[in-house]
Amino acid sequence: MAQGVPRPAYRAGGGRRSIVALAGALVAVFIVNSLVGLFAIDYARKAEEAQRATETQLIAALDAAREAQVAFKIQVQEWKNLLLRGLDPADYERYMARFAEQEARVAAALASLRARAPGLGIDGGAIDSAIRDHALLGRRYREALGAFDPALPASVATVDRAVRGIDRPLDDAIDALADSAHDRARALQDELGAAADERYLGTRTVAIASMVLGLALVAMAIARAAGKRG
Repeated sequence: MAQGVPRPAYRAGGGRRSIVALAGALVAVFIVNSLVGLFAIDYARKAEEAQRATETQLIAALDAAREAQVAFKIQVQEWKNLLLRGLDPADYERYMARFAEQEARVAAALASLRARAPGLGIDGGAIDSAIRDHALLGRRYREALGAFDPALPASVATVDRAVRGIDRPLDDAIDALADSAHDRARALQDELGAAADERYLGTRTVAIASMVLGLALVAMAIARAAGKRG
């Protein structure tokens, strides 16, 4: 009676090694994916922090531009109030104080805008010019007041003629700064949005690649174990 060809005995030691290899592959996949996840979380956190900081600076710059715009118009109005109602000494002091208050608001707002300009890509040269022109304007207003005499109502017209219209170029310049800040804000928001999309795509690509690599490792381990069993 013919005997069948004996099949090679399955070695328990080889089976254990295959199980260990498979377990090792699974652990490696888990570690790799965990590291990728941690990296993605940390990267996203840092990027979000940087974006929030930029947005905070952007909001502050827009607020400063609006503040300068509004305060300068009020400053000019207070100058007109000073000339129209400043014949009384008490009224003169009150309106002069209001004029100086708005002047300080404009100066502070322009300085705040200038400090934030480099980090936001805003033209600092235009702001520097506005700061210089604003300081010069204040000096010219005060020099014109040298001709003001509360006892002579006609002196109001003399002072007014000396400074009439000198505020308009600076008013236009500050309006242009505000418009420029708004334009830059829109452009920067688009840039931040594009950067966020790019981060998402990059993180997704890395995650998919790590997943594919992990599956490949598991498949190799399973194939190796099956080969040893056969």
